Amino acid sequence: MKNARLTLVTVALAVILVGIMGLVWTGCNRSVDTTNSSVTTLQPSQQLEQSLEAAMAVQDRHTDELLAISGVVGTGTGLGPDGNPVIKVFVNGTTNGVAKIADKLEGIPVEVEETGPVTALSLTARYRPVPIGVSVGNNLECAAGTIGCVIYKSNQKYILSNNHVLARENKAAIGEDIVQPGRYDTKCADNLATDKVADLSDFEPIKFDGTNNYIDAAIALYSTTDVTCATLAGFYGYPGTTIVNPAVSLAIKKVGRTTELTTGTISSINVTVNVGYSTGTAKFVGCFMTTKKFTKAGDSGSLVVTNSTANSPVGLLFAGTNLGQAICCPITPVLSRFGATICTQ
Repeated sequence: MKNARLTLVTVALAVILVGIMGLVWTGCNRSVDTTNSSVTTLQPSQQLEQSLEAAMAVQDRHTDELLAISGVVGTGTGLGPDGNPVIKVFVNGTTNGVAKIADKLEGIPVEVEETGPVTALSLTARYRPVPIGVSVGNNLECAAGTIGCVIYKSNQKYILSNNHVLARENKAAIGEDIVQPGRYDTKCADNLATDKVADLSDFEPIKFDGTNNYIDAAIALYSTTDVTCATLAGFYGYPGTTIVNPAVSLAIKKVGRTTELTTGTISSINVTVNVGYSTGTAKFVGCFMTTKKFTKAGDSGSLVVTNSTANSPVGLLFAGTNLGQAICCPITPVLSRFGATICTQ
């Protein structure tokens, strides 16, 4: 995202958090393999899980009518103060139409939550060796996002971040130069000779035709060996080896370019969101949302991990609200798309 955008993409209107379903960071001896390593799912009790599934079904049936109400930007399923499922209705800060929202839908309590508009999103210096969780960008634009992690593919090391951070929202050509820090953090100066760290290798195209997107992701092959798979000293270090699926109330953390280390929990899963990029609006499904004050502009691309010593990978941050709620895609489909594993030491 350019200049003030900082690769933070505006998430427009429909955050359909469906079923808990808004804008988007050297040598590895161990890695996370989505096909061979165990995938651990942290979930509530079976009874609560069934109640959540029932609430999600109700949410799905009423999402279109809720989104038609002025001021509503999305819906989701989460847990109320009593720990029971609720249907969440997210509003952009206006009060128009809010009075039209029922207190319950098919017996499920409804909570109205002000998020403001949702946007796709500081460690801004030049760091060597290149760590994860710091500023990065495409040298052909004045922008900055975050290196999510180092991935390992065909015995080579790549940066994992967002399409809108590395691939200029589908506009980039394979082989374009990737720099650390992103040029936004050099006052748009072109320091390619000193700042180049990788070449754009692949990205999942973002579809702007109203059909479903599942990930906002891109990879870039390192052109330097002066890299590390860990965060800067003082943060969590290396990602863990076991992937954890998103679950409501899961404790998480991330290290990102702008807000550095933040912690929170997952508030909603199975999120569907209409994200407004400079190119147009794109619909994303199957995402998850965090609690507030988790992210700001420039954190796009951050790797979300469990808030434990395990640092288990959970998702890739690509969007957020002006209240700091992050929108993330689960990490499993991202790794599957690129046939990659996460460098963990």
